[in-house]
Amino acid sequence: MIKTLEELSLNAWPALQTKLYDGWIMRFANGYTKRSNSINPIYHSTLQIQEKIGICENEYKKQNLPVVFKVTKDSHPQGIDNELERRNYFRLDETSVRVLEMSHYQYRRPEGILVDNIFSDEWFKDFVNCSGLENEMYQRTAKEILHNILGKVVVVRKKIDDKIIGCGYGAIERGYIGIFDIIVDKNYRGKGFGQDVMDGILSAATDEKIENAYLSVVVGNDPAENLYQKLGFKEIYRYWYRFRF
Repeated sequence: MIKTLEELSLNAWPALQTKLYDGWIMRFANGYTKRSNSINPIYHSTLQIQEKIGICENEYKKQNLPVVFKVTKDSHPQGIDNELERRNYFRLDETSVRVLEMSHYQYRRPEGILVDNIFSDEWFKDFVNCSGLENEMYQRTAKEILHNILGKVVVVRKKIDDKIIGCGYGAIERGYIGIFDIIVDKNYRGKGFGQDVMDGILSAATDEKIENAYLSVVVGNDPAENLYQKLGFKEIYRYWYRFRF
């Protein structure tokens, strides 16, 4: 299941450029998010690991990007995490990947939820405002990433008193909906609006007869972890990043 969920998440948050190298996937997107700017050692590997790491380091240096590996317990080859640690790659952002069987979801469509199936300019403007994403290059990159998603999406906003205060989206593939970018305006956090955005996506997924939902949450993000546990999401595995400039 790890490989399946990793593939789904790669498709649900694509890079601008991708290079395949002996079972490893190198992703590039102007440095915007580690998800789209990291090496994913998912598939069977045949070359010597020392050679491969060196090649990857050179590829990222050519683009003036830090070298970041995304690692799971199933990463190939075995021992890659130990080798990266030996090379002084720091471990950071341990993340829990969780799945909800939609048959266990208690349907709820909150008030003030706007649902669409495209990333409209209005949605993206609200996403930027809610997230506080001020870097213009990152804004352009984020917009291009979202428009590069292939397949059906569920795009949600939360509206209160004519103001959009929350956003999120789901990407549908193979009977799964991956949930990403659940964001609430900093002035409205801690009031349950994050769950409203989640319920907007999950209720739309129910209407589409989706079988499973998945998401990722950084370990230690207590508000988000508590919300996802309340909704019924169960941890399947964890990943983490190995990072070096």
